[in-house]
Amino acid sequence: MNGEKVLCVTVLTFGPLAETLGWKRKEFEFTQNTRIGEAVAILGLHSMQWKGLLFAVNGVQCSSETTLQTGDELALLPPVSGG
Repeated sequence: MNGEKVLCVTVLTFGPLAETLGWKRKEFEFTQNTRIGEAVAILGLHSMQWKGLLFAVNGVQCSSETTLQTGDELALLPPVSGG
């Protein structure tokens, strides 16, 4: 990552998002000062952000502007639908 400080984040996925990606929990490395929105784009999920994808870091719901820290657990929460 070009000499930039790297942080390790655990990413959790749920529901249909987990099924689509084929994983529920995975470790990722991002550069220091990466915001959630940037991480989502790096993971190739940028379009999901506009379809109601919610985020939580360490169990606390937050926005795509939240900066990630090493050791964080980022949960990607797809919108819930029901009948």
